[in-house]
Amino acid sequence: MHLKAINGALHNFLETYASRYSDYDGYWIFGMLVRELEQFNIDLLNTVDDISDTTPMAAAVRFARANFKDQVEKAGLSLSCLREANLAIIKSSDLGSGFVNGHRSAGFDVSFVAKAVSHRDKTYERKKSVFVAPHDPGVEQRSTRRT
Repeated sequence: MHLKAINGALHNFLETYASRYSDYDGYWIFGMLVRELEQFNIDLLNTVDDISDTTPMAAAVRFARANFKDQVEKAGLSLSCLREANLAIIKSSDLGSGFVNGHRSAGFDVSFVAKAVSHRDKTYERKKSVFVAPHDPGVEQRSTRRT
């Protein structure tokens, strides 16, 4: 297992997961979650779909697990090479402001911290932070990928 492959998989996972492609009913899922979110942890190696509800939080867990598996496989690795992998999603306590589709909005910085431990007990970690405003359908544009 190569350091670059695992770090690359973690990096690509965070880039895709925190992107606009993580949507729920056509809207960015993190805008729907930011009000209730403080810190949330996801076991990325749990491949059993044990979540039966259809809430945005359940969808975020399913998206995380599927996106992580996809990025690990694209890096030429297998989930079996990892002893553990998790994602922590952490909302800052300070309300700030940023732009959503050209409109100034109140929101929070949210950090996504992905950590993986190889079967050889080597730990890898990557982090990405993004500004997240609470969902506002008057400002946001619905994705054309909506099902």
